[in-house]
Amino acid sequence: MHIREDSFSMADSYASEIEDLLDPGSKDPSVLYLQAEHRSTNIWKAGGGYSQRSRVRNKFTSIHPRMVPHLIDMHFDGVARLSGIHIDWSLVTALVERWRPETHTFHFPVGECTITLQDVSILLGLRVDGNIMIGSTDFKGGWAKIIHDMFGEAPKENSNDLVGGRLKLSWLSKKFDALADDADDDEVIRHTYAFMLQLIGGVLFTDHQGSQVHYMFILVIQNLERNSKLSWGSVVLAFLYRELCKACKIGVKEIAGCVLLLQLWAWTRLPTLAPIPRAPCSDNQDIWADVIGPFGLSDVSSHVVSVNRLSLDVLTPNHFIWLPYDDILEKLPEHCKQDQALWCYKGPLIWFYIVKSHQPDRCVRQFGMIQDVPLAPDIYSADLHNINLKGKTDVNWRDKHREHISYWDKRKEHGYILTMLVLG
Repeated sequence: MHIREDSFSMADSYASEIEDLLDPGSKDPSVLYLQAEHRSTNIWKAGGGYSQRSRVRNKFTSIHPRMVPHLIDMHFDGVARLSGIHIDWSLVTALVERWRPETHTFHFPVGECTITLQDVSILLGLRVDGNIMIGSTDFKGGWAKIIHDMFGEAPKENSNDLVGGRLKLSWLSKKFDALADDADDDEVIRHTYAFMLQLIGGVLFTDHQGSQVHYMFILVIQNLERNSKLSWGSVVLAFLYRELCKACKIGVKEIAGCVLLLQLWAWTRLPTLAPIPRAPCSDNQDIWADVIGPFGLSDVSSHVVSVNRLSLDVLTPNHFIWLPYDDILEKLPEHCKQDQALWCYKGPLIWFYIVKSHQPDRCVRQFGMIQDVPLAPDIYSADLHNINLKGKTDVNWRDKHREHISYWDKRKEHGYILTMLVLG
């Protein structure tokens, strides 16, 4: 019996094609070099997968109209309006499965895309241009003293409310529940501080508990004038990038950071997964009067992970909106669009110990430009990628990250506009 030689070559070719289909990684691992530890590997081989969760705070102390001007001055009014939205954890999980830590982008069938400084400005209304938050996380005078100076009282050191470098949000909500109409100006400021810390610990920089806020933020917000000049948008995005990079690893069951921003970003760009959009926020007239807030959407019920996963698997160009803000940009408050010069900034985002790269050059279609083959992604050292705060209270992060801070200080020189062609 004679078997033709080309039959073997055809069989080998077919086997190679099957092997390619069964391999979740790219053929060229030079860019996506972390596939072996990416959660998509397990999902591809075993299927299924659980929803990732964390505890995001949805209930906060009430806002008094006298607190509103201070929240607006610090650009926290947008976050305050959106803080009651519930999180669809199955959608968050499906997005995490598509996140690539090598490029800080989502990889969809329609191409790469990501959450940028533009999204932070428009969806949350946070300031992007400004000073970064950095320094030492150690305070020799005692954190209870700092808290007492801010609020007029403080829990005891190492009590249940003040332990492990964090302050319980429940202490703030109990002590600063409702502001009296006849309260003096100092009391208004204290209530505003307490509310901001709840937003910081419960929405913007959530840990896996969602019930605490790190001491470092107490130092950051204690000066309202200085606080209004900080780049809250860039540090929120840096923290979220880091948490996405951690959550996409095999075996990780929780995700922290501003998952509200992640969900709002998905809702604005994936209409098949989004609730009904609404105009720029003008809700709750008793509190906000006629002050317009950032772009908002209504709430939505959760779905199962498999449904959201399939929706992303079969995504077509007609099901992804590259320019969701074109029709509403002019209607937004000025602070949501005043930092447009930095939306295409290409470089490091810095927050104390965290340094993450912002790479809009990989998804310029989100800015109305034609996508060329992007340059190799910015790769920082593995040590920098995995660094944490444990045992590092004496580190001065301003000294350690001096090189990256210098780059941020020249941020307006690093916008990725260059010679890209604008879509007609």
